Amino acid sequence: MEKRNDGLSFIVCCNKFGWTRSWGISRGRFQFVLGALGILVLGALLSFFLSYKLYGEAQDIRAQKQAEIDELLSAVETMSHDIIVDKKLEDKFIKRVLRLEKKLASIERRLSTKKKRRTPQIGGRGFQISDIGDDYFDAVERDIKRLDKVLAVIPFGRPASGSISSHYGYRQSPFSEAREFHGGVDFRGKTGDEVVTTADGVVEKAKYVKGYGKHVIIKHKKGYKTLYGHLSKIEVAKGQKVEAGEKIGELGSTGRSTGPHLHYEIIKYGKRINPKKYVR
Repeated sequence: MEKRNDGLSFIVCCNKFGWTRSWGISRGRFQFVLGALGILVLGALLSFFLSYKLYGEAQDIRAQKQAEIDELLSAVETMSHDIIVDKKLEDKFIKRVLRLEKKLASIERRLSTKKKRRTPQIGGRGFQISDIGDDYFDAVERDIKRLDKVLAVIPFGRPASGSISSHYGYRQSPFSEAREFHGGVDFRGKTGDEVVTTADGVVEKAKYVKGYGKHVIIKHKKGYKTLYGHLSKIEVAKGQKVEAGEKIGELGSTGRSTGPHLHYEIIKYGKRINPKKYVR
């Protein structure tokens, strides 16, 4: 490069090929070029600074928004979990209520077959799942199970649909004027009327004898036995298992009898007891 009084010259030589090139630029143009380059570099630096600053602010905003989103997602997740827990708890309560209702229905069937029509219920007006807990269900389930077991084995109810014609205790004999002890109750009815057992048990006797005629004796739990006398027909056999409400024969007038009726006795631990409180 060769410096002139009025500017700058650039000379390029190539010895191999023997040629020379030169360019000249005035001082004013050179200063203009330097100024333009300076402005470009300054603009680039300024642009980089502004971009970096904006990028940093954008990153901060993004981080802030991400934190808000994470917080919102966490709240939604917690809410969803609470909803699921509440739903599971509600489903659990509902299932237990349904189980109780099923057991109550079983008790109602037993009461129905024993000629005692009552409808036990739980809940009612104002019943809220939130008002009860496991202790309530456990207590009710225990009570129902005990009640169901008691109803199954204790001879509650009537063995025949007719009204009572003769009660337990001393009475005047229908065959004479003598006073005699009547060890059961008699139910009015017509020959062929259905006779059912009043509790679960096993048939101990099913045969004919002079006094009771065709009769059935069923052995129950808790020391109970029941006797059904003067039947016209026996429909069970010795050793057979029967359930409360199951038909065991038909009403009649066999044996020592003045007409169609059912003689019914309850025996506890070998002693005949008054059936009054069991059949009312």
